[in-house]
Amino acid sequence: MRVVEATEVTELAGEQTLLRQLVVAAFAERLPGIGVTCEFHRGWNGGWRVRATAEGRPALEFAVVRVGEEVIAWPVPFPAGWRSRGVGGSCGGRYGISEDGEITMIV
Repeated sequence: MRVVEATEVTELAGEQTLLRQLVVAAFAERLPGIGVTCEFHRGWNGGWRVRATAEGRPALEFAVVRVGEEVIAWPVPFPAGWRSRGVGGSCGGRYGISEDGEITMIV
């Protein structure tokens, strides 16, 4: 794993469908067949967030971040149970979290 530099996305520019797919895929890996609804809103710093609610579960916030050309829906806070697999990015990369709380690329 290597630490990567991520920046919050402040302009979605039509990427809502892609981000919705990334969030639904993150849930589908862990809870197959469960319905997920997504709501987009701005965070306190102007970056975009996705509030995802899976059937029968509490809502989970995702920050929309960019690593190079890749867009990632990053869970905030990152659930401990998700650490082993991380989350997928828009270009097929996998990202996790280090012990120091930094975004890492899973190789």
